[in-house]
Amino acid sequence: MTSQLIKITKKLYKQNFYQAILSALWLIFPLEFVAVTFHIIYEICFHRNGILEVILNLHTNLPGFYVISYLLKSTNDLTFITISLLLAFFTAENLFELRSKLSHEHLAGITSLFIYFLLIVETAPSLDFPQITEVAGNLLIPIVIGLLTGYGYSLLAKNSHIKLTVSYWATNRLIIIFSLLIVLIGAISFIVYQTQLFPNYLSQQLQNLIQVGNRPSFWKIILATFLSNIGHFFGVINDFTTTIGNHFSSGTVNLAYLADHHNLWKIPYPITLHSLYDSYGALGGNGMLLALAGTILMRVKNQRARLVAGLSFTQTLFDQGEALMIGIPILFNPLFLIPFLVAPIVSMSIGYLAIVVHLVPASAYVIPYATPSILRAFLGTNGNFGALFISLLSLVISGLIYYPFVSLIDQLTAKKEDDPHA
Repeated sequence: MTSQLIKITKKLYKQNFYQAILSALWLIFPLEFVAVTFHIIYEICFHRNGILEVILNLHTNLPGFYVISYLLKSTNDLTFITISLLLAFFTAENLFELRSKLSHEHLAGITSLFIYFLLIVETAPSLDFPQITEVAGNLLIPIVIGLLTGYGYSLLAKNSHIKLTVSYWATNRLIIIFSLLIVLIGAISFIVYQTQLFPNYLSQQLQNLIQVGNRPSFWKIILATFLSNIGHFFGVINDFTTTIGNHFSSGTVNLAYLADHHNLWKIPYPITLHSLYDSYGALGGNGMLLALAGTILMRVKNQRARLVAGLSFTQTLFDQGEALMIGIPILFNPLFLIPFLVAPIVSMSIGYLAIVVHLVPASAYVIPYATPSILRAFLGTNGNFGALFISLLSLVISGLIYYPFVSLIDQLTAKKEDDPHA
């Protein structure tokens, strides 16, 4: 299987569109790393339910708390919007250059950025930063826009009877831009409309199916996790599992029972999204990325992969794996699809068995935001060391699941470690 996976991945790496995506992801990695770092600081210290805010009561004890919080949140939102815009820009630039080998004064990138900016403004419920950031969080859309824009410009260049020199592009850029905008905005608007209509409709139907009854079953939690991770793998950042979890009353019932009886072993609903997915299936974020980062650091020799994993390791401790997904990359990478989907399911199965056979109580207590993921089950069970052991066991087994796939990185990047297309 590994030899076939290597062949498929190598063939994909040779495609111009995939090289354009990989180069764009690598170019935005530094900014993504900074943005995620700001986001973690905000979640820990300045979110009303952040772990240090809860422990130290920072909103009372820290002078200028609300001003700092507003500035940090605004900067964070603006950075994430900039990342999406640059992703559209670089993808279009890279694809045009790979296909046409021509100088074009950045027209493809500017056109792609402009189209994407118009679309996120049009599709955002309002023009404030949080709403625009939520729309811009879908990384698949700027990539698609960049690919179509870059392809359109390269097709125009190849089919033109006039030699496309720098002066030609300079004197005719307005005609080219507006002609492409008419076609591309119409086409992309249709695509965006479809991506918001049909997946949202499908998502709602799946939520209705999963949310039948007062509590989620083990298989419903597995299905929700599987769908959420598929979306993340293809750049559709979503809160599918969180949305589903918020619609069940089981968590509230458990907390009410604990308030009266203080007995975790006899809570009415031990199997919930919180007790399985949050506690054991999302250590490091979607895909058990904490295990992946650790495995890369222990196994891989490729310097770029080690650099990304080293920088992202602390972030994955706080469930923020976006920089890791972009820097390796994991996004759209067939090398990691199987372990990215399998590792969380295996980890949740371990947690499920431990709860069912009463090795550990179910995690039911509410955990503050940005609590290190490895401690969530421990704190959610009021300090049960068995739950901490199951978390560590899940992490180790997830690392073993990733190991054979991580071992292939050096084979794919042996020729040129610092090649952005590698």
